[in-house]
Amino acid sequence: MDGINPIMYQYQADKLPQIQQDYSGVKSKVDKNNSLSSIFDIIPTFRRVENIPDKMDHSDYIPAAGLLSLAVLNAPEDLRDMKSAYNQFKCAATNQTFKPSYDYRIAQHPFSFFRGTLLHKYVNPNTSPFPKLAKWLFKHDTTLMETKLGDFVSKKFDIEDLSHDTKIENITSTKENPVFINAKQFKAKNLFGELTARAMTRTTKIGAAVLGGLEAAHLVKEISDGEDAIKSTAKSAINFTSSLAGIGYGGAIGAKCLGPTGSLIGMGLGAIAGNQVTKLID
Repeated sequence: MDGINPIMYQYQADKLPQIQQDYSGVKSKVDKNNSLSSIFDIIPTFRRVENIPDKMDHSDYIPAAGLLSLAVLNAPEDLRDMKSAYNQFKCAATNQTFKPSYDYRIAQHPFSFFRGTLLHKYVNPNTSPFPKLAKWLFKHDTTLMETKLGDFVSKKFDIEDLSHDTKIENITSTKENPVFINAKQFKAKNLFGELTARAMTRTTKIGAAVLGGLEAAHLVKEISDGEDAIKSTAKSAINFTSSLAGIGYGGAIGAKCLGPTGSLIGMGLGAIAGNQVTKLID
């Protein structure tokens, strides 16, 4: 998902009013019960698309198309996450032993923008019809913890990391040559430092860039509609930052405490918290 799926731009302008009307109908139903909307935030795919009706209602088509593309492309991985959480819950309910891919209590595996999505095989140099492009995308499919900001956080909190084996296959894995990713156990001088490292390990650089681009498109739309530029810019910056931080920290805390189920619940609660922060300057 290196950007917005160009398929979303195929529709002619005269089709948009009907699409807008359909989404507005969904929006009116959801808005009648915000608490229900909040509950469904623990479902990844729902969380990705819940703002689409509002954006369509305000003719904010580029961010709406981008969010829909993200939801569609991430659907397979979202389903796997939900299945893992369901298996954990089922084992707990039936007094069976849940066997996770690794010990979530002490380690965190690095997230990927492409792994498990509909574009997975196209980013695997071993299966992609465009191996050079696949190698480039794979090389840049890293997390915020692998940036200069991550280096700063490591030094600031005196973080050391240890590698742990997992059962999660890497993008380059094939049936003939399986390759698994390593999870990181972060040892910091305080809990906040550990959670920060885990949150950044759950946040991909490409994902952050795409969401930043969608937020920038929304900002341009608001300013062109006559909204105050300073207030709109501040709101967009806060929305972008609070969303990333909320989902990152929420998921990190949830995964550390409750594994896959906690990860989903934590990201949902983090998304809600991020949205509430943004609303403070409305």
